[in-house]
Amino acid sequence: MNRRVMWMTGVVAVSAGMAFAQNVDQAAIAPEESSSTFRSPLLLEGAPIDTMRVTLNGRPTSYENRDNCPVVTSLCTTNFSGDTFTAQGGFAESEIAAVSYTLPGHLFPLRITLMEVILAQSNATVQTTTQWSIIIYDGLPNSPQPPGFPIIYSSDGTILPHVIMGPGTRGTNVQISVDPNDPEQIYIYNPTNLTSKSFSVGFRIDRHNNQTANPCFTAPPSSSNAFPCTDNTVIGCGSGYAQLNFPNDNWLWAVNCGANGCPPNGGWTRLGALQADQNIPPFGCFLGCRPRGDWVMRVTWDPVNCPQPNGACCFGVAGCFIANDAQACTSAGGTWKGPGTTCGTFSNGQFPGCAAPPNSAPVANAGPDQNVSDSGGDGYEIIAVDGSNSFDPDAGDFIARYLWSEGGTVLQDGPAFMSVNLPVGVHTLTLRVFDSFGAFSEDTVVITIGGPPTCDADVNCDGSANGVDVEIQELAVGGDITDYCQPDPDFNQDGAVNGTDVEAVELVVGGGPCP
Repeated sequence: MNRRVMWMTGVVAVSAGMAFAQNVDQAAIAPEESSSTFRSPLLLEGAPIDTMRVTLNGRPTSYENRDNCPVVTSLCTTNFSGDTFTAQGGFAESEIAAVSYTLPGHLFPLRITLMEVILAQSNATVQTTTQWSIIIYDGLPNSPQPPGFPIIYSSDGTILPHVIMGPGTRGTNVQISVDPNDPEQIYIYNPTNLTSKSFSVGFRIDRHNNQTANPCFTAPPSSSNAFPCTDNTVIGCGSGYAQLNFPNDNWLWAVNCGANGCPPNGGWTRLGALQADQNIPPFGCFLGCRPRGDWVMRVTWDPVNCPQPNGACCFGVAGCFIANDAQACTSAGGTWKGPGTTCGTFSNGQFPGCAAPPNSAPVANAGPDQNVSDSGGDGYEIIAVDGSNSFDPDAGDFIARYLWSEGGTVLQDGPAFMSVNLPVGVHTLTLRVFDSFGAFSEDTVVITIGGPPTCDADVNCDGSANGVDVEIQELAVGGDITDYCQPDPDFNQDGAVNGTDVEAVELVVGGGPCP
């Protein structure tokens, strides 16, 4: 039997199977771990979505920030912080989920500042580790690439971390950004001045946590792997199934499983070109391999020639014209009402847009205070803070700038989130946010970094940590806690009692750090 990518529905759902399904009691079916006659949907609710932020370098050139740029573009219907997703079980090592973005030609050159993708797992029985790559294409992903493209960044577990998730049902929003203060940036150009121009971003799984066999015949086990997600929540076969909002902009690069594979002979294909499910009475549902929605991916891009926002320029309440920026308005002696504002229809001696309330300052939100430990024992810890919950209360206005500082030192002037390496101690970080008028507000977050975590490898409490403790830990993992004196045999506190706890005890006994 040839490989099919099958789909399950829920907040996060994973399935593997193929070919043909009958009408069966879906609730009684467990997810299959190999090619199967039946598709096995599994409904799930409330899966947490964590965030993993990665900062990387790109291609050399320079840029400057503008109030109304950069721009976030998403070709899916989800809010990325917690929604109903479908994890695409059967997605194999070396396969790529990609999205193409087509923009007016005058917006190029542009730089890519942030790429995001949701990776998720369903009812995983073990901790999963997924090795990945992010790939940037000039044009469509199946088109010939100019010199320097595609640009590929791959996780190595050191500089670019792998995606690691504990057991259970959960997802991770992988956010890959380019440090705005780095002289190297990722740029897409339009050298031939095309009327419209495309670029694409792909996410590749380089190595699953546990791909056990040839994926053309045996899908990666859903209980021990994570998969990219789509945004559709339709259950079942037939009406409403596989309704893609952007069928020509979402792509799959698939392994070659022969003429009857999905797609035939592998390679690049648009999701809209894949076979959808068909309800064929009286036989039931013939399962295709088209996913139920669009890839949960988005990109933030910043054009060099950032379009100026239009807005109302007021002279009192009785005079108004549309200006394309604040400077042009104020130079003419007017009051800029902000991007997206309008004069309105003159009535009763005034323009409604000019009689609107004055600008309000934005509201800064630096996120919750944090208490962490020096996990590496080197006196420093990398801390992630996020100001994306800041907002502007005025209709049509927005947060134009995020400025992070500690004391009088500016740490970052750019994106809402920041990763910073701080020494052990107590740190008060200040976030100042500005709206398009230059009004601002501040919020602080207190980061407390304690010393490295401590642990006691003397698990049998005989007064010394040695090889006997390793043996006792191994017995405890097997269920025998007769001589185990610690409160919890989950020595590394990863949520599961297994062989990694034995390895952790052995490491500490040998003089290594606590997990």
